[in-house]
Amino acid sequence: MLHVLLAASLFTMSQALSAPFVGDLTASPDGNAVAFTANERGLHNIYFANGTAGAKRITNYSSDDGQVVGSPAIVPGGRAVVYVRGEGTNRRSEYPNPLSLLIPPKQTIWIVSASGSQPVRVGEGNSPTVSPKGDRIVWLLHGQPYSAALDTRGSLPRVEKPARLFSIRGSLSDPVFSPDGSHLAFTNSRGDHAFIAIYALATQRLSYAAPFFASDFAPAWSADGKQIAFVRTPGTLENEDPYVRYVKEPWSIWTADADGNNGRQIWQADRGMGSEFYGTDSGAQLFWSRDGRIAFPWEKDGWRHLYSVSAQGGTAELLTPGAFEVENVTVSPDHSQLVFSSNQGDIDRRHISSSGFSGGTPSQLTAGPDSQWAPVALGSGIVAYVDAGYKNPPAVYALHGGRATAVGGPAVAAEFPANEFVEPQLVTFHAPDGLLIHAQVFVPPNDAGKHCAIIFDHGGSRRQMLPGFHYLEFYTDLYESNQYYANHGCVVLSINYRSGIMYGHDFREAKNYGAEGGSEYQDVLAGASYLQSRSDVDASRIGIYGLSYGGYLTALGLARNSDIFKAGVDMAGVHNWATTRDADYGRAVGTPAERKIAEDSSPVTAVDTWRSPVFMSQGDDDRNVEFSQGVDLATRLRAKGVEVVEMVFPNETHENLRFAHVLQLYDTSANWLLQKLGAP
Repeated sequence: MLHVLLAASLFTMSQALSAPFVGDLTASPDGNAVAFTANERGLHNIYFANGTAGAKRITNYSSDDGQVVGSPAIVPGGRAVVYVRGEGTNRRSEYPNPLSLLIPPKQTIWIVSASGSQPVRVGEGNSPTVSPKGDRIVWLLHGQPYSAALDTRGSLPRVEKPARLFSIRGSLSDPVFSPDGSHLAFTNSRGDHAFIAIYALATQRLSYAAPFFASDFAPAWSADGKQIAFVRTPGTLENEDPYVRYVKEPWSIWTADADGNNGRQIWQADRGMGSEFYGTDSGAQLFWSRDGRIAFPWEKDGWRHLYSVSAQGGTAELLTPGAFEVENVTVSPDHSQLVFSSNQGDIDRRHISSSGFSGGTPSQLTAGPDSQWAPVALGSGIVAYVDAGYKNPPAVYALHGGRATAVGGPAVAAEFPANEFVEPQLVTFHAPDGLLIHAQVFVPPNDAGKHCAIIFDHGGSRRQMLPGFHYLEFYTDLYESNQYYANHGCVVLSINYRSGIMYGHDFREAKNYGAEGGSEYQDVLAGASYLQSRSDVDASRIGIYGLSYGGYLTALGLARNSDIFKAGVDMAGVHNWATTRDADYGRAVGTPAERKIAEDSSPVTAVDTWRSPVFMSQGDDDRNVEFSQGVDLATRLRAKGVEVVEMVFPNETHENLRFAHVLQLYDTSANWLLQKLGAP
């Protein structure tokens, strides 16, 4: 009877992954409308709400073709939405082709009426921005600027033939219109340095804001459009060695006139902690107030906080004091308030707060057991954001007068097993060197007897797993995968190991992590010890799995400690830090001593002690980890007789673009690992 009841409560991986995912929340320039993207089992579409309720799907893509949509930008007046469809190119200038079509699809820009008419193709490219008057779209293609006149007054948007605005050396990013639409600012990368390029549309004149031997980025216009601010960091040294932490001049904030003249430094970080720029996850990094102050992120006290300084210069004022980190930031339409997400008072979750530009205590707007992220500020003090819990998938809400209401969006599939999801338990334990490690435990609903157990290592490593759905889509997939393992009888420990984010500078920049010694592996071993100490865990049946950086730690665990980890799933993992860094820099880097440390921190140097079976998977158009990393390790393991199960996806990227491929990978690998661990 027990087995009948247990089987009846089990859900499939298809059901676990069936929840919709929403992201890319954006507001109209006037703060009266919102748009966001949604992925419903591989169907990527745009949703729009004129106001804060009744969001409707305004595109109708109905095929799981791997062509994601993103970067939505609402035309002023809320008449239409511009967006990007498809991913960008790899290092060989190839677009992804997960369907293996004879002619690969290109990354393109589209515009669709807010009422949901047939989308109109604008052109090939990315990074679209709409002029404040709503009469022009500007975007980038291969780092060069393109433009098309726009008319959205009719029922169907009209777009003139695209034309190249100008040609420029290097490549452009971060296109930003001035408030009156007369100028465009860009980051102009030129390899070891970068400028802020400013283009005047009326005179067709190109200028540069205070060009130096430095790297400038993050242009931000003042509220009146008369000035531009930007971040300046040191340039790149010749033959710079990624294994060395160089002492360079601290980063600074500069301003210039709208034509690029009269550039001057208004503030510079102190030497020591915070001297290297550590930006937020927002697109913008600098935020102007209506009275001429500039807010920015700074890690002066070891935590990423918001500060502000007068545009005339002076001392920076701390706006968000405390042992927490700010993650996403936006500014209200009237430039009087900053709205941000952080882990203030709840270090393992996210909540929304607001602050003025001149100090005072920030106001916490949301709280509770769920997380809230990606805030956008609307008119009349309304804030929209994404909310998610441990069994409630991400959804868009609007907060007004202390009351949150659902904006609308994709419906949760009836098959999604929300009530079968277990609430992760927050736990901490100490690594052998004494460092406190945060983690989440997923305990099977049938808690009787001893269970198999699995360590999950997230990717990144600059990530933090939440005790619920995540703001990054593929981390939400992995969270759902953890729920599947727990539902099928294994205790899962999801570890936020050192070198991850939101626990302060010293945790993120831990000594000897990654290629400098793999110090985060001791956190994995500490997690294994924690599992072994639990009365509900069978210590002889512990597995491990992860994607990307998590694949690295998985392979390291199987290579060094097959005595602990009986089987593992390594998805697109790094297996040799030395050759990985060579690929990143396009040349051999590091001294022989540095390369030896990097290799000794890698799974390939411990293959001789690898005994446990492994499931390996990767897409061969991976843009994050070289496919050769998988080829090399699989070849070594097969030669020494280790059981290797392989799943390769031709033309797929790092995390798989098609839902069918995500499901195939997660379902097959999970059931293989469960079988190896003797799950019921």
